[in-house]
Amino acid sequence: MARQKIKYTKVSSIYIKEPKTLDSVLLQSLKDLKIDEKLNEKIIIKYWGKMFGPSIINATRNIVYKNRSLNIYMNSSVIRNEMRMLKTGIQEKFQEQFGKENIIFLEIY
Repeated sequence: MARQKIKYTKVSSIYIKEPKTLDSVLLQSLKDLKIDEKLNEKIIIKYWGKMFGPSIINATRNIVYKNRSLNIYMNSSVIRNEMRMLKTGIQEKFQEQFGKENIIFLEIY
């Protein structure tokens, strides 16, 4: 585990620790507990449903998010081929929502 550098601010003649925001503390705690990727996966699955609706959700067998790679498994070969043609657009939408650094690869099986 990498140690974070503590920032200090000089006030008068003394130095005090800079306050951390609650979200930064929570994110660091999730990373330390190694559950941040599982949380991201749950959020991505929820977004998949909002993005495509019930017909695509029913044709989706599984969604796996691991090591910044999103793998989507489809039941229907017809829908899978349609989704592969739209792959670039789908990846861009996910990157807009979750950041380019969080979703590097998208594969549809």
